[in-house]
Amino acid sequence: MTALTFTLKKNPPFKVNCSNLTPNKLAGLSIEKIQEITLNNNNNVIDLFEIKGSDYENIIFKNSNEQLDYIGHKMTRGQVTIEGNCGDFLGANMQGGTIICHGNAHDRVGDLMRRGLILVEGNSGDYCGSRMIAGTIGIYGKVGKYVGFSMKRGSILLKTPAELHATLQNCGAHTLPFLSLLLSSFKPFSTSFNKVKSNRIQRYAGDLACNGNGEILIILD
Repeated sequence: MTALTFTLKKNPPFKVNCSNLTPNKLAGLSIEKIQEITLNNNNNVIDLFEIKGSDYENIIFKNSNEQLDYIGHKMTRGQVTIEGNCGDFLGANMQGGTIICHGNAHDRVGDLMRRGLILVEGNSGDYCGSRMIAGTIGIYGKVGKYVGFSMKRGSILLKTPAELHATLQNCGAHTLPFLSLLLSSFKPFSTSFNKVKSNRIQRYAGDLACNGNGEILIILD
C-alpha cells in the first residue's frame, strides 16, 4: 500500500484546520468520504487537496505551508509526515503515533501533548512543548520563545541553543548514554537527527511552575 497523500493544490488565503486528517479519524472512510470532509471557510478537503494512496496509517502532506494548522491534532496512532512547512499547533493534544516535519513548524508545537513523538527538521515558533504532559519533541533547527512553557512532564530535545524562561532550571552538562538509544530510535524516519553523534547535553528541568518533572535537553557538540 502507498501512503495516503494530501497534496495542497495552491496556497490558501486563510488558515486551514487539518485536525480531522489523522489516521484514527480517517480509518474506515473511503476516498470519496474523505474528499467531502469540511475543513473550514466552507471548504471541503477536495477543494484544497489532491488525494492519493490507501495506507491510512501513514499520511503525507505535500506542498504544505504555514497556513495548515492543527496537523496531527489528537492523533492516537500511525505516522504523519509533512514535506514542507506547517502552521500552529502541530501535534496538539497528541496521544500517540509519530509526526515528522521536514520543514519549519509555527507556534505551539506539541501543545498539551500526552504521548508520541514529534520531530521537526527545521525551526519551530514560540511556545514549543507548551503545557506538555508527556511524550518526546525534537527540534533540529531554532526554537522561538517560551519553549517548554507550563510543561508538566515529557522531553524536548534541541540541536540549537535556546533562550529559556526563568522557571526552567539549569541542571548542568551531562553525558547521557541513553541519548544514543533515543537517537537510534529516530533512525527509521530519515531526519537530520541521524547526523548527531554526541551524547553530551545541557539539561534543564521544568517547568518549575508546574512541579518541574519535564526536561529540555540541548545537544552539545
